[in-house]
Amino acid sequence: MTSKGGKMNKKIKQMLHKMRAQLMKEIAEKRKIEIDDLKDEIADFYDSADEERDRQFSHLLCDRDREKLFEIDEALQRIEEKTYGICEECGKKITESRLKVMPFARLCISCQSELEKKSEKAKKYTDGTPYRDLSFPEFFEENEE
Repeated sequence: MTSKGGKMNKKIKQMLHKMRAQLMKEIAEKRKIEIDDLKDEIADFYDSADEERDRQFSHLLCDRDREKLFEIDEALQRIEEKTYGICEECGKKITESRLKVMPFARLCISCQSELEKKSEKAKKYTDGTPYRDLSFPEFFEENEE
């Protein structure tokens, strides 16, 4: 790789390490908050429905944080393997501007766009499909006699 690419990878590697450290700090702070919330829940049993919703939201955020942490670690691994910045779909180079904005990007803009279009089409298809009742009540009624 050229020295320019090496410098960019070094900067991105530093950025990824900073992002990872910040994310770990945020996760630790959220975990502490969860413990405090649990204590509050025990103290005030009647508000448990609201607190349960808040805790579920907190767990959702933690799942997102874990996913982001995984993406950061994968990007760092790709830097070590010298495959960083190469689109996993088409094999072309991912632009520097994309990597600066999304340092753990796996796909170039066009492949990411195509993937999003496919997901949107699949979502529209499944959302638009009415539920079909596949039970056979006549079969069960006949056998119950």
